[in-house]
Amino acid sequence: MLIDQPLGITCVFSDGSRAAFSLDGLPNPLARQLATGLVDLIHPHGTADSACTVNHYAQAIRGMVRTLAAQGFTGGLDQLRRGRLAEYLMGCSGGREACTRAMVEAFGQADGSLADGMLELAAGRNFNVQPNHHALPPYSETEWQRLGDLCRRLVEESYAAHRQALTAVAHGQHPAEGGGTPLRSRC
Repeated sequence: MLIDQPLGITCVFSDGSRAAFSLDGLPNPLARQLATGLVDLIHPHGTADSACTVNHYAQAIRGMVRTLAAQGFTGGLDQLRRGRLAEYLMGCSGGREACTRAMVEAFGQADGSLADGMLELAAGRNFNVQPNHHALPPYSETEWQRLGDLCRRLVEESYAAHRQALTAVAHGQHPAEGGGTPLRSRC
């Protein structure tokens, strides 16, 4: 739930635990709008279902609001332009960028008052690479068969080249004894 005075969020998670996050003292309406987006990301509306996760979002709100305020921006999301948001996101860590994008997108989908191109930017590809926290799907039986066949073929080819090299060594002679030809320089 969003609390207006003082600005903050209070949450009840699926395990029954509770948490509150203060956003009081942030200098412009941007904080409230990002917090409004965050509310839609928290259980039961969204997938944020722990105090630790919501804390990352709250830190992203504080970071964005303070950074943009230091640059002279005093408006809300409706006054923020795509270029300024892109500049901010490029300077963030991957985690902070992901949190910020999610809140801007959630606010835009719920409220709709974003400048042109902002929703597309928020929903688009991250500038900063995020590590993959999800397990990859298992290989199918066909993929395992192809992988096994390829590995066997590569091992057989490698071992054949090794045997060929051993045979060549066994039949080779020292150049001084076997009448080797000196190499000529191409220069």
